[in-house]
Amino acid sequence: MTDWHSEHGLTWRELSPFGVELDVDLSAPLSAAASARFVSLFWQHSLLIAHRQHLSMDRQRELLSLLGPILLREGESGYLSNEGENRVVRSELAFHCDAAYTENPLDVIALFAVDVTDGASSTRFVSAERAHDNLPAALLAKLSAHEVEMISPGFDILGRRCCEIRDPAYMVRGIRPTVLLNPHTRRHYLNVSEMHASRLIGMDWEDSRALLLQVYEHLYPPENHVEHVWHRGDLVIWDNMALQHARGSLEGVGRRILQRAIVASEGVAPHAAI
Repeated sequence: MTDWHSEHGLTWRELSPFGVELDVDLSAPLSAAASARFVSLFWQHSLLIAHRQHLSMDRQRELLSLLGPILLREGESGYLSNEGENRVVRSELAFHCDAAYTENPLDVIALFAVDVTDGASSTRFVSAERAHDNLPAALLAKLSAHEVEMISPGFDILGRRCCEIRDPAYMVRGIRPTVLLNPHTRRHYLNVSEMHASRLIGMDWEDSRALLLQVYEHLYPPENHVEHVWHRGDLVIWDNMALQHARGSLEGVGRRILQRAIVASEGVAPHAAI
């Protein structure tokens, strides 16, 4: 971490290897200057974390609206809970970015810890932009020569690398480029992930798996990770294209209720399986 900085009423410091921690009360509207700095910090660093917050859903959405239009659709914004009969809400999730199998992945996701067992669960992040920039040129050329089959996998394989499963079960499928330009940052990012990338188009399954696993050595090393351990009052906001996120199993971690708000032009719901 770097030293703390104060500008326009915002106090912040950089995290390593990416991200920013804010030390400011976000429950009240920010000044115009503070809002502008909030926005610039976010798009520069892809991840903002603030502790000890007290946010209603309306205020969380108001804050997030600085970054773009708020998606309001049942099932995609609201509350995430690990309670209930459905085991999926407690399952491990492999690294992914939401709706990456569509032409319109979500832009920004914000989670606020309404009620969690402090220190018992976490969300992990990797930077797909940093990985793109650090990928050896020859490997990047091999990857970018192919499109990728991206899937929303069956519930029983959400924690696995889909490229290691021949013909994995899926609910939604799309063919997408393996490298994309983030429209907000104008930086390229790798559009392949553990959860969603099932195979590279135009390659045998074994060769596709081998190439994706080689790319993953550069996408998922420890030096490209940030792990956020949840405590009540934490707010975490991330660029869903620049970063991929994952979590471990939520079995036995106590209560975990997160308030979610989303910036997006289009959500997952309209997309039928193809």
